[in-house]
Amino acid sequence: MPTAIHLSCSVSRRSFGLGAAAFSIAKAQLRCGWDTRVWSLDSVPDVTAQPESNGFPLERVRTFERVGPGAWGWSYRLQVAVSSFEDTSGCIMHQHGIWTGISAATRSWRVWRHGVSVIAPHGSLSAWTLRRSRWKKALALAAYERSNLRNASCLHALSQPEAREFRNFGLKNPIAIVPNGISAEWLCSAGEAQRFRHTFAIAPGARVLLFLSRITPKKGLPLLLESIKANSKAFAGWVLLIAGVDEFDHERELEALVDQYGLRDSVRFIGPLYGDMKRDAFSAADAFALPSHSEGWPMVVLEALGAGVPVFTTTAIPFPELLEHRAGWMVEPSVDSIGASLPDMLLRSPAELREMGNRGRALVASRLTWDAVATQLSAVYLWLLGLGPQPDCVIT
Repeated sequence: MPTAIHLSCSVSRRSFGLGAAAFSIAKAQLRCGWDTRVWSLDSVPDVTAQPESNGFPLERVRTFERVGPGAWGWSYRLQVAVSSFEDTSGCIMHQHGIWTGISAATRSWRVWRHGVSVIAPHGSLSAWTLRRSRWKKALALAAYERSNLRNASCLHALSQPEAREFRNFGLKNPIAIVPNGISAEWLCSAGEAQRFRHTFAIAPGARVLLFLSRITPKKGLPLLLESIKANSKAFAGWVLLIAGVDEFDHERELEALVDQYGLRDSVRFIGPLYGDMKRDAFSAADAFALPSHSEGWPMVVLEALGAGVPVFTTTAIPFPELLEHRAGWMVEPSVDSIGASLPDMLLRSPAELREMGNRGRALVASRLTWDAVATQLSAVYLWLLGLGPQPDCVIT
């Protein structure tokens, strides 16, 4: 089999879904006989701390030293590695995430080395995201990103809406539409709800609404807090647990809203969760909330459904199957829409929510495993290398 290099600025815990996706695809393709590698700008300890790296041979991971600010993601050694790669003819460079210096390396791989490149922006070309840090993105576009995207052999979209975002951005490349997946290990796991409730001193009988993601403006938590305030009677007996890494000091802003709305007794910030504690959190949750303004294909929604937890989210999540299979709620990202639908979730019985969660688990187990994702992407790679037909998941 040819070689597939999965390149991401970071694959550590700091990368959130990007690192998990890169490792999960690489592991599944390795099981299928591909010569897969993972390249990143992390330190080796950071790589091994990523749970999804378990089971992937460390000798297949290559790390490169960063130069300059960490957020810039530039590495001279990565550029050298691309320039000195012996034979790109039987190798795919699959880039995860954009707007950092790794894009310059992928551009060199494609433009100067004539290698095959696949670029997965992971939601970074949405209209909402493009409005953030405009001057930084303008510099990146001028320096390397526009050339990198336009010259890519193929773009990797996680959904049909994301593919439309590529076209709206002016990109005319072929697009492979392949979603993220869920691991068999996660589907087979079972956390300990009581251990989690004891660790965080959750009152007996309290029902848990879990948010687990980056604590950042994109995730829409102010919308959820205002909606909870407007439905305080229905929210009685529930507690909202907000778990994740704080970005842009957004947690402080949310804490102020919690005090302003009088929600101090029913909203708690519990920090980031990893490993067994993360699985325990889903086991303890009655429902999961992700009120985002913009998303690609968030891994955490698949994790919630894979754990049998119904999902309350917005139309920013490109997952109509959630409604088709009656496994959750999907509303517009606004206070009016969230507030109008929230009581329907809050007033459901535990048995009803469990039934919804079970339908969600059956959905992801049947369609959205990493092995299925790896099979589709492998067909895309072979097509790009001239070794197979154009797959059905590719639009041109």
